[in-house]
Amino acid sequence: MVKALALVLFAVELGAGFGTASAELVSTSSNAVEVDIRVEVVESAESVIAHLVFEDEPELVLPLLQREAGVFGIRTELKRVNYQVVFELLGPDPQQSQPHSLMALGLEIDGESVGTTTTSGPSSEAIDEASNWLWLALAFGAAALSALAFWVLGGDDQSSSDTDSTGADGDESLA
Repeated sequence: MVKALALVLFAVELGAGFGTASAELVSTSSNAVEVDIRVEVVESAESVIAHLVFEDEPELVLPLLQREAGVFGIRTELKRVNYQVVFELLGPDPQQSQPHSLMALGLEIDGESVGTTTTSGPSSEAIDEASNWLWLALAFGAAALSALAFWVLGGDDQSSSDTDSTGADGDESLA
């Protein structure tokens, strides 16, 4: 009951096609935290991506899994830093949320220090590059499925038509 109330209190309204978002601490270790990140989507979405950025660290791009209708999330292990998170909605009308820190989304680590940042979010170049890779992967997947469907459904089976006009040895039969 207390956990559910804390999630409601710490959920942040994102706007721009998104409902509320939250980050919950699952477990900690000396140099990492396991976090459950969750976001509600108010528009139709094919997929949702979370971009996590921290000062001099490479950007983390995490695909979120659909947990229920309109709710996407992921449980992942991260460094003990206060990442800035930007959610990206992919679908008919792609959109991005404003950047919010994990702590603003409700992540609390039992009184221990967590690195903080003032990064404003991923650069548009990084987002464009991630989108390009995503579309390329989608195109390769579609091509592979098309090739598989063509192979399974096939066209004319040449080996069966050849055995009809030839004998068992492959020589033409004499009539």
